This record gives sequence, structure tokens and C-alpha cells, in this order.
Amino acid sequence: MKNKSAFTLIEVMIAITVFAIGVLAVLRLITQNLVTLDATQSRTMATFLAKEGMELVYNMRDSNINKWLPWDCILKTGFVIDAFGTIDPEQVCAWNFSSWNQNQVLQISFSSEWYTYTLPVVVWANFAALRNENRLWYATWDVWWHQIFWYSSRPVAEQDPTFFSRYILFTGVREWNTILPHTSIMKIESHVSYIKGTKTWEVILESFIWNR
Repeated sequence: MKNKSAFTLIEVMIAITVFAIGVLAVLRLITQNLVTLDATQSRTMATFLAKEGMELVYNMRDSNINKWLPWDCILKTGFVIDAFGTIDPEQVCAWNFSSWNQNQVLQISFSSEWYTYTLPVVVWANFAALRNENRLWYATWDVWWHQIFWYSSRPVAEQDPTFFSRYILFTGVREWNTILPHTSIMKIESHVSYIKGTKTWEVILESFIWNR
């Protein structure tokens, strides 16, 4: 009788051990799936933000052309159009990105009324500073009693920073050993970086922009 009891106890202990191993394996698999899902969601959002940066640049070019402004005009923040609707490029354009002689950074965002652009934040020697200076912020505005949410590169009161940063890089286009004129075509890179855990990730989309 004692031998049977001892054997039964061993069976129970083995069964509990096998069950515990199975539960731990399932929990580990669930945890890994959650981590993978979170990483996928973050990378997908970063890709969307990088794509949005590209679209904002093209919209900037098209809007400039429609307003008879230089195609590469970077609008001053807070500019005012006079009563006749006149737009003077010298009064409106803070900078023209095709006039840059080296790689430059452009922050770009939009609000409910305007596309906005800020002057370059160039800190190539310090990646952390580059990321912090180009941080994206949560922003909302009310439309017909509903709040519309978007990511803004211009922090204002009561906005929270996100873990995403975005900047647009303009560079010359090389044809063999010659750099094509910046006034006709340029290469654009939309960079979105983010931190998950202890690692920094980055999504980069590339395209070209020209003066028509």
C-alpha cells in the first residue's frame, strides 16, 4: 500500500511539473507575440509618419506653385496675407531649400489651417539632440464637436511628446560625378526614429522632388 501511495505521489509531481512547463511555455509564447505585435505596430506607425512627411513635402511644393510662390519656399510661421490677398515671396518665404549647399534638415507639420515649416535644426554630431529637437507631439483640434488627432512637430501648451521623431532631409541628386542643379531636382529623405526598450529604431523613405 505504501509503495502504491509513493508511486501515485511521484506521478502527481511529474504531472504537475509537465503542466507547469506547458503553462510557462504558453505564457512565454504569448509574451513574445505581444512584444512582436507592439514592435510591428510601432514600425507601422513610423512608416505611416514617414510617408506623411513625404506627402507634406509634395503638398508644400504644390501649394507654393498654386500661390505663385517659389516651388521650394519654406513659409514663415505666423505670416499674414494682406487685404488684397497679395503674397510677397520676400515677406512670406523664410528660406528656400534648393539654395542650401549641403545636406539640411527641415521640420514639417500641419495644423487645421496651414502647413507649417520651421528652419533647419542641424546637429549632426549628436544623434540624441537631432532626435529631441525634431520630436513629434500629440495634438488635437475640434471639428464639429469632435476632436481630430494628429502628430505635430510644434509643441504647444498641454501637448504630450511622443516617442517618435521626424525630420526631412534634402540632398542633391548625383549624376555620375556631377551634382544636378538643386533648383531643378532634389532628393528627399523622410526620417522617423523611435525608441522601444533600450533600442533606437529608424524608418527612412526616399524620393525625389522637382520644380513642377
